[in-house]
Amino acid sequence: MTKKICDIQELSSYLKISVSEIRKLVRSKRIPHFRIGNRLKFDLVKINSWVEDLEAQEGKNLLFF
Repeated sequence: MTKKICDIQELSSYLKISVSEIRKLVRSKRIPHFRIGNRLKFDLVKINSWVEDLEAQEGKNLLFF
């Protein structure tokens, strides 16, 4: 199985959020990532799972309003 790995620019396009927002998430360790040398890399399988977790959490929050 081949992993789908992308860089920060590709992730920015994929998630439709700015590179600076992704950097903030990385700094706060809120988004799954790893480094190769000094380059940030992202596993899209883990990113998709992370997004699903965020959506589930958001759904739980809506139940209490």
